[in-house]
Amino acid sequence: MKRSPFMPVLAVAASCVLANGMAFAQTSKGAISGVAKDPSGAAIGQTVITIKGEQTGETRTLTTGADGSFRVDALSPENYTISAEHEGFSKFTAQHVSVGSSTVTTYNVTLNVGSRGDTITVEASGETLNTENGQLAGTISANELAKLPVFTLNPLELASTVPGVQTVPAPDTNQLSNGVNLQVDGARPRSNNFLLDSQEINDVGIGGQAFQPNIPDLYENLTVLTSVASAEFGRSGGGVFNLVTKSGSNSFHGSVYDRYTSAGLNAVPNSLRGTDTPNPRQTSHTIGATGGGYIIKDKLFVYGGTQFQRFYGNTQISPVTLPTAAGVATLNSLTGVSAQQVALLKQYTANNAYLGSYAQVTNQPTSNVNIGVQPGCAASAQGGNCFVEEALFQRPAAALQNPDTQWSVRVDFKPSDKDSFYFRYLHDRQLLTPDFFANEAGGALGLDTQQGGTSELGAGSWTHVFTGNVLNELRVSETRINFSFAPTAATLANPAYSLPLLNLPGFPSSSLGPQTGAFPQGRAEDLYQVQDTFTYTHGRQSIRAGFDIGRQLEKDTIGVNAGTINYAKGTAQSALQNFLANQTGSSGSVTKTIGPRRTDPHVWRSGFFFQDDVKFAPNFTVNLGMRYDYTGNPENSLAYPGIDESNPYQPLTTVVRVKNDKNNLSPRIGFAYTPNQGGMFGSGKTVLRGGFGMFYDSYFSNFVTNAAQSAPNAIAGSLTSNTGVGIANANAALASFTPTLNTNASQTTVSSNLRNPVSYQYNLGIEQSVANAILAVRYVGVRSYDLFANSTLNPFSGVTGTRLNTSRGAITVRDNSASGNYNGLQTEFSRRFGSYLSVHANYTFSKSLDNGSEIFAIGDSNTSAPAILGPVGRRQEYAPSAFDHRHYASISYAFTPKGFHVANKFADTIVGALTRNYTFAGVEQFQSGSYGTFRLGSLDNNGDGSAANDRPILGNARAPFQTVGIDGSFVGGTPGVYYNNVAFNDPSNGALIPVTADQVHFLIPNNRSGQFNSRLLGRNSFSNPGTTRNDITVQKGFGTGLLGLERGLLLLRMDVQNIANHNDRGPYLETDILQYGTGPTSFETQSLARQGSLGRNIVLWGKFTF
Repeated sequence: MKRSPFMPVLAVAASCVLANGMAFAQTSKGAISGVAKDPSGAAIGQTVITIKGEQTGETRTLTTGADGSFRVDALSPENYTISAEHEGFSKFTAQHVSVGSSTVTTYNVTLNVGSRGDTITVEASGETLNTENGQLAGTISANELAKLPVFTLNPLELASTVPGVQTVPAPDTNQLSNGVNLQVDGARPRSNNFLLDSQEINDVGIGGQAFQPNIPDLYENLTVLTSVASAEFGRSGGGVFNLVTKSGSNSFHGSVYDRYTSAGLNAVPNSLRGTDTPNPRQTSHTIGATGGGYIIKDKLFVYGGTQFQRFYGNTQISPVTLPTAAGVATLNSLTGVSAQQVALLKQYTANNAYLGSYAQVTNQPTSNVNIGVQPGCAASAQGGNCFVEEALFQRPAAALQNPDTQWSVRVDFKPSDKDSFYFRYLHDRQLLTPDFFANEAGGALGLDTQQGGTSELGAGSWTHVFTGNVLNELRVSETRINFSFAPTAATLANPAYSLPLLNLPGFPSSSLGPQTGAFPQGRAEDLYQVQDTFTYTHGRQSIRAGFDIGRQLEKDTIGVNAGTINYAKGTAQSALQNFLANQTGSSGSVTKTIGPRRTDPHVWRSGFFFQDDVKFAPNFTVNLGMRYDYTGNPENSLAYPGIDESNPYQPLTTVVRVKNDKNNLSPRIGFAYTPNQGGMFGSGKTVLRGGFGMFYDSYFSNFVTNAAQSAPNAIAGSLTSNTGVGIANANAALASFTPTLNTNASQTTVSSNLRNPVSYQYNLGIEQSVANAILAVRYVGVRSYDLFANSTLNPFSGVTGTRLNTSRGAITVRDNSASGNYNGLQTEFSRRFGSYLSVHANYTFSKSLDNGSEIFAIGDSNTSAPAILGPVGRRQEYAPSAFDHRHYASISYAFTPKGFHVANKFADTIVGALTRNYTFAGVEQFQSGSYGTFRLGSLDNNGDGSAANDRPILGNARAPFQTVGIDGSFVGGTPGVYYNNVAFNDPSNGALIPVTADQVHFLIPNNRSGQFNSRLLGRNSFSNPGTTRNDITVQKGFGTGLLGLERGLLLLRMDVQNIANHNDRGPYLETDILQYGTGPTSFETQSLARQGSLGRNIVLWGKFTF
C-alpha cells in the first residue's frame, strides 16, 4: 500500500509554520501551566509565582506574562505547593498540586483583592482538566500502583485501565511481543514504545519490553500517551508508556514485604475442570524491600529497592493429542512401509512411554483418524478404511524453577535551585525452566527448553535552570539486555533431539521432535543514548526543542532448522496416512537449513523535534510541533539484505541493499479551548480538545533473524510437490538432501524499499468538570499505511502445478503491503471523593479494520498470508483486525474508609484497630471477543503450494454451521460433486453421501483454476466470545505505635484474580471446518471451549511500610 497522498502536503505546511526543528527527548519530568486571575476572571499580569516541591523542596520562581499565563517545565513528579503574589491582592497558596511525568498539569490561581500580608490557602483535590494541549494521556499514580491488584508485578499491567488501551488475549501474548502485551487504539502491540525514566526498554527483536519491571513500590507513576503525543515523543504508531522511578525525599519512607502464592489457594484452572488431573503444586515467595530518604536535606536524596522471587513446585502443560492404547494397537498391527513408519513414530514417543506416565483426559471424548486402507489392519465397514483412536493426554506436572532477582538504586542531587542531577542503576537476573510458554510444542513430549538472562539499565540526568523561563535537560543512558531461549541439559541428552521435526496437522500434535528452527535463540543488546531538551518560555509561547542520538549494538543468536518434514492431507484421508506411507502428501514439503547462528545488526538512531505551545488567549492554546526520525536498516547487516519487488526473479544470489527510510517527517497539531462564560460549562469547567499527528513505527530485528535463516544467507532447501502423493520416500528425501544453494530454494527476505509504517492519529473531544469529577467523550481515529506484512511472490499455479517462475522457489517478502483504519468513541469518568475513594471508569466502542494484522500467524489462523497469493490477494483481505474488540469497559476503584475515632485514647486504639486502615480496591474489565477465520486447516484446495491459507465458500447461510460439503476430488469421489464431509469424517459412518449446496453451510470446492476466488469467505468473519476480568484487593493495616514505631504500618493483604472464577470461552473457537465430524470441537462443546487461563487465583501479602 502507498502512503496517503496528503502526507507531503501536511509536512510542507507544518514546515512553513515551524522554521526549524531539533528528537524525541521523551522527558520523564512534568510541567505546571496556568493563568493568574482575579475573581471576575480577568488576567493578572506580573504576578510572582513560586512552586515548591513538598517532598524534596525543589523551588522555582517566575513572573507571569501580561496575559497572566505561566508555565514551569522539567519538574520532578511529586506534589507541589503553588504560591501567587501581586500588589493589591491577598497571597494565594495551593497545596498538594500533583505533577505527573511526561504531562502538563493545569492549575489556575485566583487572587482576591486584599493585603499581601493576608494568605488564602486551598488544598488541590479532585481531578483537573487538561486545558493545555490535544494530547490524550492517562497516569497511573503511585497510590494506584500501591492499592490496585497487579498480579504480574509489572506496573504496565494497569495501563489497560487507561482509555484506548486494551490487553491482548492469549494465546497471542506469546507470539506478538515481550512482557505485558497491550494494544492502543487498534494498533499492533509491536507499535508501542516503552520507556523507564525516558530510557528505552524496548525489545529490539520482537517488540514489547525487554526489561520486565516487577517492583511496583519503586515507581512514582506510569504515564500512557495514547493519541497525538507532542513532538517530543515518537517511535510509536501505538502508545508511549513511560514508567518513572521514585526519588528520595526529606522524609524517610519505604517498605518490607513477603508476597506468597500457592496452588492450594487457587481454584482449578479452566483447562483442568472436570478432569482427573489435579492442580499442579506450586508455591512462591517474593521477598523485597524498598526505602530511601535524604542524605543532605533539600540537597541529596537516595531511594532504592531489591526483590528476590523464589518459586517452588510444578507446572502443567496443555494436554496433547496422542494415540490411545487402542490406537497404538492399531498402529502396531500395520505391516510393510507403515510398520517401519510406526517404528519411527515410537522413537519420538520413547516407545509410547506416555501410555504409562501421561493421564488420559477422561472427560473428553476420543476421536478417530482415518488412515485409509492399510495392510495388516482389520477392515472397517466404512469403505475398508482403518482408523486410529486418539485422545487428549496430560503430561505429569514438571518441577518448575523460576528464580528472579531485581534491584535498583537512584540518587538525586540538587546543589542549588539552578541545577539538579540524578543517577539510576537497575539490575535484573531471571531464569525459567522448563519453558512451556515459548516451547509448548516441544515440551508436550519432554523436549524442554529454558529462558532467561540479565538486564542492566543505567541512566543519568542534569537539569539546569538558566532563568525562570529558560532551562535545559540533558540525559544519558545505557541499556544492556542479554536473553536466551535454549534446550535444557536433559533435552540435549534425549535421543529424540537428534531426529528431524515432523509436522503432522491434527495428529498426534502440531509437531514431533526438536524445535531446532526456534532453539537455541536469543539476543543481546547494548543501547547508548544521549538526549537533550531545551525549553524557552516567552510571552504566549512555550518552546521545546531537542535531540536524541542512539547507538544500538545487537547480537542475535539464531535457531537453524536441522531438518523438517511437513505432511499434508492432500488426496489422502489424513496427514497421518501420508506419514505411514512415507510420503508428504500434496503440498507437503521437506526442509533443511545450514546457516549463520549469529548476526550483528548494529545501527545508529537519531531524531530531532521542535514544539511550540502558543497561548493565543488565557483560555485557548494551540500546539504546533514537528519531528524527524531516522533509523538505519538492520537488514543491511546481512550479506544478502533484501529483494527488489519490482524485479523479484533475479538470480537468488543478487545482492540488493535495503534503502534507508529518510522521509520520516511528522507534524503535530493540537488545541485546547476552555469557554470562559459562566454557568455549568464555563469558568474553566469545560474544555474542547483535539489534535492531529503523524507517527512512525520502528523496525524490529526479527526480520533480520528470519532472513538469516533463509536462502541465500543460509544454505537452505525446501522441496515441495502439490501433485499426486507429494514427495515420495520423505525420510530418504530428507536424509539425502544436500544443503547446497539452488535456484529453487525458498527465500524469506525483506523488500528493498522497506519503510517505517506510518499512522495518522487524530482526536476530538469534550471534557467536563463536575464536583471533583471529570466526564469526557472523545472521538479517536487512526489511519495506518505501510504496515508490515508478508507477500508471496512465486506461488504455484493451481492449473499448471508449477510455480509462476520455474527458475525460482518460494519467495516470502516482508514489505509494507498492509494498511488499517481505527475509529473509536471513548467515554471516561474519573472521580475522587477526598482522600478515601477514587473511581475511574471508561468505555470504548470501536471498529478496527485492516488487510493484515501481523507478519506472523495469530489468532486461529495458520498463516498471515492472504487466501489468494500474489499481488491482488491483499485487497480481498480487508476485514476486522485481529485486534478489533468492538466493546471494552474498564472500572478501577480504591476505597479507604476513614473509620471511627473516640476521645478516650485506649478506646480509640481499639476502635482504630477495628475500623481504620482498611482498603478495598479492584479492577473490573469486559472485552468483546476477537475475530476468527473459517478455514481449511491442512488442505490446499487451490493448488498454490500452501495448505495453510485456504478457505471455504458459502453454501446455504441458513444451514447449520457444522454442515460441510467437499468436492469429490479430495475424498475419492466424483470431481465436481459435493459430499457430506462431516459424515465422511465420522468413524461410525465414513460413507460418501452426495449433498447439494443448499443442504450445507460450507462448501469446499476444487479451486485450482481460481474460479471461486471471488466467493471465498472473508478473513475474520466470525466473532469469538469475549473475556472478563474481576480482580479485587482487600487490605488491613495495623498501626505500630505500641511498638514505638509511630510512622509504621503493618499491612495484611489479599489479592484475588478472577474472584468469580468466571469460565470464559475461547479466546478462539475451532474454525477449521475440516475438523467438523472428526470429534467434538470447541465450536460446539462448552468444555472444549474453556480458556486455559487460571481460575480464581489468590495472592497473600505481609508488608511493613514507613
